[in-house]
Amino acid sequence: MITRLSINNYALFQEVNINFNKGFTVISGETGSGKSIMLDALALLLGKRIDRMLLLGNNSKCIIEAEFTISEYCKHFFKIYDLDFDTETVVRREINTQGKSRAFINDTPVRLNVLNDFGSLIVEVFSQNKLFDFKDKNFQFKIIDQLANSKNELSLYREELKTFMKLEKELFLFKEKSTISSAELDFIEHQYNELNNANLNKFEKENLENNLSILENSDDIANIISEAELLFNDQQGIISNLSIIQRKLKNYDVFKDLYKRIDSSIIELNDINQEIYSIKNTINFDSDKLNEIRNRLDFINKMLYKHKLSSLDDLIDLKNEFFARIELSSSFELLLKEKNDKINQQKEKLLKSLNILNSKRDKILDSFCCSVENILHQLGLPDAKFCIEKKIFEDFHNNGTNFYVFKFSANKGVKEEEISKVASGGELARLMLAIKYITAQNSHITTLIFDEIDSGVSGEIASLMGDMMREISHTTQLISVTHLPQIASKADRHLKVSKRIINENTISVINYLNKEGRISEIAKLLSGKEVTQAAINNAVDLLNQ
Repeated sequence: MITRLSINNYALFQEVNINFNKGFTVISGETGSGKSIMLDALALLLGKRIDRMLLLGNNSKCIIEAEFTISEYCKHFFKIYDLDFDTETVVRREINTQGKSRAFINDTPVRLNVLNDFGSLIVEVFSQNKLFDFKDKNFQFKIIDQLANSKNELSLYREELKTFMKLEKELFLFKEKSTISSAELDFIEHQYNELNNANLNKFEKENLENNLSILENSDDIANIISEAELLFNDQQGIISNLSIIQRKLKNYDVFKDLYKRIDSSIIELNDINQEIYSIKNTINFDSDKLNEIRNRLDFINKMLYKHKLSSLDDLIDLKNEFFARIELSSSFELLLKEKNDKINQQKEKLLKSLNILNSKRDKILDSFCCSVENILHQLGLPDAKFCIEKKIFEDFHNNGTNFYVFKFSANKGVKEEEISKVASGGELARLMLAIKYITAQNSHITTLIFDEIDSGVSGEIASLMGDMMREISHTTQLISVTHLPQIASKADRHLKVSKRIINENTISVINYLNKEGRISEIAKLLSGKEVTQAAINNAVDLLNQ
């Protein structure tokens, strides 16, 4: 549940700190005072996109922070995102004047999607606009699975479905790749044979080009070798002269280091001389060899040009690809059977998980519908009917194969229709409250927030809705923004949002009301700006109920 909310520089809120408790808290205030903006700030904290029009001033950094008491249920979330788990978790979002934001959970930076995921674990907000979620089929699935306690079964089904769809995709791609005509197969085999018979080696082209360069320049190379031999081996050559100098230096200590360096040089020069001699023995101009190399290089270059490739590595890869396609084609039927067998085995596992899921769901449908109807009758809809129609399909989807359609009728003699077609705002609010009343004890959500969902009701019905909200608050923290005195009087605590002018600036403030303040506020909700004694007496009666 939420235990503290701090808002700085957001819309009309300059600096607000609110502590929350368990149970039922109502928030009231005049239209435009900032009640819903406070809830917008909480939504912003939990990942909502920024409305820059609501940032206060041009030089003010917006900071929204809240502290939540969370249960062990949330540990898995913290593990997934590698966050430090604490039952007292602090969430903070900072937004600069350019609209750029940073978010933190327990002082660890996180992305907005992480805030969203965290918020969906612990807080559920309903407003007049949000009521339309009840018309959404995915939301209806969520309610059924909540009541059926089938979260684990749904997760298992989705894992099996994911594997099944992956196998089907692999089969499709396999067929697409393997389905080639006889003519195409002949062509591929011809290309493969040509490349395979060529006995390509990835270093061959480089070696051939080096040998070609040597053969084509053999005369120049021979002349260079002759000159080098003369310089090295002549009586007046490099090695001979260095040896003479070395002998002269040998008997003088002053030349000791120089003597060693000359000695090393002579050894190195002898090695070079020997290597020149070795190269000389390999240089043997052979016109047949030259033609052979040229022909081989021509063939390789033609193959590269033909297949629009740039290296022998690519040609060898292409040859291997041709071979794989030939092999695939020859073993197509066998591989196809293997893949189909895998799909059939996975489908059996998928159907098994689906049957378990459907069984848990179906068990709660009748009792759920009966409970909803009973509550609607208590909320001033004596002829209301509520049922869930199960539509069975063969195709798998993320929630199963069935679709569950919530149907509703508020009036006697009128057949139930889909909620989206028949429920008015006031009826939808009561239907939502009835469903949340039933699901509250099965939900992991620890905080419910109602933003003026009671529009369209009044009097005794409003009082009954207030009683139901109070009952929900016994197991779930409930915060409700309301204009109705009947609901405000049922709360454990009452917050009032009001406007003040400070230094010629309008700001919103939030305060808890004491007993006298509650009487005054509820009387104002009853009678308007002119508070009468009768309204005060009525407010006292409401608070004493």
